[in-house]
Amino acid sequence: MEVTIPTCWDDITLETYINLRPVLQTEQTPIERVINILCVLTGEKREVIRNMRLDDYKKVSNKMEFLNTKIPSEIKKRRYKIGGQWYKFKTDARKLLFSEYISTMELMQNIGENEEIIYTSLPKLLTIVCRPVKRKFGLFWIDKKVDGEMIRNTVDNFHKNMPITIAYPIGVFFCHHWGNSMKATQISLIQKATKEIKKARKEIVSVKTGGGGQSSIT
Repeated sequence: MEVTIPTCWDDITLETYINLRPVLQTEQTPIERVINILCVLTGEKREVIRNMRLDDYKKVSNKMEFLNTKIPSEIKKRRYKIGGQWYKFKTDARKLLFSEYISTMELMQNIGENEEIIYTSLPKLLTIVCRPVKRKFGLFWIDKKVDGEMIRNTVDNFHKNMPITIAYPIGVFFCHHWGNSMKATQISLIQKATKEIKKARKEIVSVKTGGGGQSSIT
């Protein structure tokens, strides 16, 4: 049986890593660990993996050595092509949809209670800081319109196609820095709402007193 598996972290997609992480975190015998890892990497059943020839097993084991190394945590670029679509890494929380803002606040609270949630939530979290972009006139990049459908498609694309070497560094950044950005956005929203309330109150007072550019009848 000839088995083809990833040979470096760049070959591991976000979907594969989410399935692989529980195996890597669980205590087990060396043989069971290899079998379970191969089940994830190949998509084959345990019975098929157990029937591998010994020489094939040794070859595959050597190829999996990279799993004993750390995933790179440095953000090397700010623009990535994932599944045929370009995305740009951004950190401006003010451009979130309101539904995204609410979901992010809930996720951040859950992550505080259980950090493992960040890994299963990465596809959704990454859509917050990686926005779809396109070239205009082949000269410069502009943002694509973001709506509910675009977000759902992006989550699915990241889950299936984004390498963990791109996802992980951005995820680390998100956990370390995004909380401050969200707080700043929350303060900005409160200040804006307060300003609008004051403006509305002034308009109400103006109407009651006959102001606002209207002539009062005596």
